[in-house]
Amino acid sequence: MRKSRRRQGGKAAAVEPAREKIAGPSDKINIPTDLLRTFVAIYQLGSFTRAAHLFELTQPAVSAHMKKLESLIGADLIERNVAGVNLTACGEEVLKYARRILLINDQIVSSASVQRTLPIIRLGIPNIFAAFKLKRILAECPGTVGESRLQICCDHSPGLLRSIGSGYLDLAFVMSDQEEVSSRLRSWSEDLVWVRAPDFAFDPDRPVPLVSSPNVLLPDRIAMDALEQANQSYEIVFTAFDSLARRSAAMAGLGYLPLPRPLVPDGLVIERPGILPALAPVTIDIIAREELDTGSLTALIDSVEH
Repeated sequence: MRKSRRRQGGKAAAVEPAREKIAGPSDKINIPTDLLRTFVAIYQLGSFTRAAHLFELTQPAVSAHMKKLESLIGADLIERNVAGVNLTACGEEVLKYARRILLINDQIVSSASVQRTLPIIRLGIPNIFAAFKLKRILAECPGTVGESRLQICCDHSPGLLRSIGSGYLDLAFVMSDQEEVSSRLRSWSEDLVWVRAPDFAFDPDRPVPLVSSPNVLLPDRIAMDALEQANQSYEIVFTAFDSLARRSAAMAGLGYLPLPRPLVPDGLVIERPGILPALAPVTIDIIAREELDTGSLTALIDSVEH
């Protein structure tokens, strides 16, 4: 293509075609992905301290990340002077975009890896199901799933739901209320039962002693609802995030622990019908993060369900 020419100082000068202006460093604000990753982790884990543990940082370093991010954006993202981690309206919007940015970032890094490593499928399992499910999953999917490597994360179901929503997990199975899960790959029910130590004797003239998680997981809520509907008083005598600690407390004879029937371990027995109110079954759902192609994951999903 011939360039047009114009006269300039007696000489013909080439007229360059117009080019789109490229924004320089002073024109745009670039937000480091590590700040966004810290922000998403704080929301996902519900704590600055837990996010610090995840990234092996100090809590002041995590707080500094948040201050820097809010300074770059020019707005508060987390409400101050409230319990837990509550996002501002701006924080809700930034969270949605941060998740997309981090997902794209991780996809770019994965696809451009010089080492040509296999992609990773991250599976989430509720803590109390670990002993029951891990052996079967690893027997049927020993380290790989199709063309992907398998990584497994254990957490309570609310944490797994947040991890799926934030893109930290690809696949998870969770105990959930129906309204907590909008879309599911598979779903089934398990009977929930009262378990106790073999030598534990319940005194009907006293409140029902309960072993519970501090964040009141779904089995805990179902058990408490059943007792309240039966006008039966109860008291929480032991709490622990660790499911093994809760089982140990029940085995020690501290009180009752509500568990899905398949998870009742040796050393605990199911209470006879009629002693305590019957418990509603618990729903188990297998869920996947948005845009995940599950076509090659059938074997993994089958091993989780069965």
